[in-house]
Amino acid sequence: MGTPLTDALRRDFTINALFYNIDTSEVEDWTEKGISDIHNKIIRTPLDPLVTFKDDPLRVLRCFRFKARFNFSIDELIYSSLKNAEVHEALRHKVSKERVGI
Repeated sequence: MGTPLTDALRRDFTINALFYNIDTSEVEDWTEKGISDIHNKIIRTPLDPLVTFKDDPLRVLRCFRFKARFNFSIDELIYSSLKNAEVHEALRHKVSKERVGI
């Protein structure tokens, strides 16, 4: 069985890795970055962006959608990972052109 931390680390971005504890009525930030990233308007991945984007390349598009929609900045490690050929390959082979268009 997974832990809250392992679940949080599997999320696409730290801002999406927050949990609401119904017993304590508190927000739990297992990455220890999500709440501050929301306040500072930064998009970053809980794990190395290469790992995150190779696992699910659609997350690249979600990153830029969040940037545009909420006027957040993107962490430099994400920009660096976008230069990686494996991320480009994953985008080409795992994400349909229709999905990219949407």
